[in-house]
Amino acid sequence: MNFINFNTKYNPNLQALSSADGYNSVKMNEMFAQVMGNIAAVQSTLSGNIIDVRNFAPGDGSNQSVQLKAFFDSAQQGDVLLFTPGHYKVVKTGWFYTFSGRSVIIRALPGAILEVSDQGIRIEGSDHVEISGLTLVRTTQAAWSKNKTGLHIENSSNVLLQQNEISQFTDGIGVNGSNSQDQPARNVVIRNNKLHHLGEEPIAVRRNLAFVVIRENDCSRFLGDGILVKATWHVSITNNFLHSPVLSSDQDYAAFSGGQQLANAPTIGGGITCNNEGGESGAKNMHIHGNSLIGTAFGVGLIGFEGAFVTSNYFNAIQKTSVISVSFSPSQFNPNDVSNHLFVIQGNLIDTISRPSAMAAIEAKTTKGPEGMDIGIISDNIIIPRGKHWGIVADGHIIVKGNYIAEAGIAMDIANGVIATSNIIRPGFENSNPDRMVSLHNDCTFSHNSVEGKGTCLQVRGSNNMVTGNRLKYEGTWWAVHLDMVNNTVEGNIIRDNMLVITANATGRYLFGASPSTNGKNVVVDLVKDNNGTVYQLVNEMVMMGANSTRWRITIAANGDLKTTKL
Repeated sequence: MNFINFNTKYNPNLQALSSADGYNSVKMNEMFAQVMGNIAAVQSTLSGNIIDVRNFAPGDGSNQSVQLKAFFDSAQQGDVLLFTPGHYKVVKTGWFYTFSGRSVIIRALPGAILEVSDQGIRIEGSDHVEISGLTLVRTTQAAWSKNKTGLHIENSSNVLLQQNEISQFTDGIGVNGSNSQDQPARNVVIRNNKLHHLGEEPIAVRRNLAFVVIRENDCSRFLGDGILVKATWHVSITNNFLHSPVLSSDQDYAAFSGGQQLANAPTIGGGITCNNEGGESGAKNMHIHGNSLIGTAFGVGLIGFEGAFVTSNYFNAIQKTSVISVSFSPSQFNPNDVSNHLFVIQGNLIDTISRPSAMAAIEAKTTKGPEGMDIGIISDNIIIPRGKHWGIVADGHIIVKGNYIAEAGIAMDIANGVIATSNIIRPGFENSNPDRMVSLHNDCTFSHNSVEGKGTCLQVRGSNNMVTGNRLKYEGTWWAVHLDMVNNTVEGNIIRDNMLVITANATGRYLFGASPSTNGKNVVVDLVKDNNGTVYQLVNEMVMMGANSTRWRITIAANGDLKTTKL
C-alpha cells in the first residue's frame, strides 16, 4: 500500500494556514494545488483498464444487483469502473458494495444513475480513491440517525470525490480517518458535489484526518449539520452553498426525522459545525471562507478546536441559534472540555436573523477555568440582524474591532478582558422600548467607537472598565451613559475624553449612577453637547441631597460655571 506517513517530509504550503497572515486565497489555492498534485502523483502510478458497466448490466431500471456486483468484482488495482448513461438499480440490505485495501476509481458520464435500496458504497484501507460524476440515490428517503450513508470512506488517503449527486440517504458523504493520530489518513478533496434530501449531514469528516479540502459543494434539504468536522487537521471549507434545509413545518418532515424519533430529531437543518461530542481530540487549523448559508438553523459553530479562521462568509435568514459561535457549551458537544484556542472571525456579512426571540449574530464565550483564557479577533464584519438580537457577544481575551452593526436589539455585550475599538454602531432595531446599545461588564476597554441610537448608548454593569475617545450620539429617553448598580458592583471605571452629542428629540439625561454611596468610585471626564448647542464637561460628577430629599446633579460647564440639574 502506498500509504503516506504523517512524519514524512511532504508539506503543503502551511503559510496558507498561518495565523499571522489570516486567510490568503492565493496561498490556499497553492495548498489545494499541492494536495491535488499529490493525488495526481499517486494516480499516475496506477495503470489499469476502463471497464464499462454496459458489459455487465443493461441500465434499464430493473433489479441488476447480481450484474452490478460482478461489475465491481471485476476491477483490479488501477482499473476504472465507468458508468455510462442508464439507470442501474440494486436491491440489497446493507452496503451495496465494500472495497477493501485496493485502489478505487469510479467515474460516471452524464445520465448514469446508480440506485440502491439501503446503503451505498463503502471504501476502506485504500491508498487512492476517486469517485466522479456519479448520481447515487437511495430508493426511499432515509431518516435522521438511521446510519444510511451514500459514500463512506474509512482509513483511506488520496481521496477525490467530485461532481457527484447524492440524495435520500442519512449522510451524503462520510469520511473517517485512521485509528492513530501519529498516522492519520490524509489528502481528501470533496468538491463540486450536489447533496440533497438527507436525514443528517451532506458532508461529515471525522477522526484523524489531515489536509482536507471541502469546496464548492451545493447542499440542500438536509436535517443534520450541513458540514460536520471532528478531529480533522488542516481543513479548508470554502465557497460551499448551504441552503433550503428541512424544517419541522415541512409536510415531509416526518420522513426526514424518523417519525417515532420526532422528539429527538433537529427541527431545522444546520450550518458548518466543529464539535467533539464523541470525545474526539479536536480540530486544528480550519479555514472556513467564502461560504453562503441561507435559512439554516445556525451559521458556523465551533467547540473545542485549535486555530480557526471564519472569513468572508455570507449568512442570511439564520433561524435558531447564534450565527457564528465559539463556545464550550452545551457540554454534550464537548464532553472532554477540549479548549478553544486562537480564532479569527473577520469580514463576514450577516444579513437578517429570522428567529423571533433574541439570539446573537456573533458569540464568543471562551473563558472556562485556567484553560479557557483563549485569544480571538472579531473584526471587520457587517452585522444587520433586523430584529431584537445581539450583534456581538464576547467574553474573554478577544479583540473586537472595525465592525459595523445596525438594526440590532443590543449591538454589543462584552466582558472579562474584551478590547472593543473602532466599531460603528448605528441605530438599533425599532421598537417601542429600545434597549441599551452596548453593555460592559468587567475589565473591558471600549475606545474610539461611534455609537448612535435611541436606547442607552453605554450601560456599565461592572468594574475596572476603560471607556475613552468614543463618539456618542444619543436620541433616547433614558440615560446616555448608565452606571447600572442594581445587583452589580460598579467601581474603578474610567470614562473620559468621550464626545456625547444629544439630539433635539432626546428627552433623557446624560449620566446616571452617581450617588452619595458611589461618589469617587468611578472617574468621569466627558465633553457633552446638549440639544441647545451648549458644550460643557462632566468632571467627577457630584450628586447632592437637598431639602425634602431632592437630589441635584452638579457639573462644571465649559466656561467654568457650576451647572445644576434637579434629578
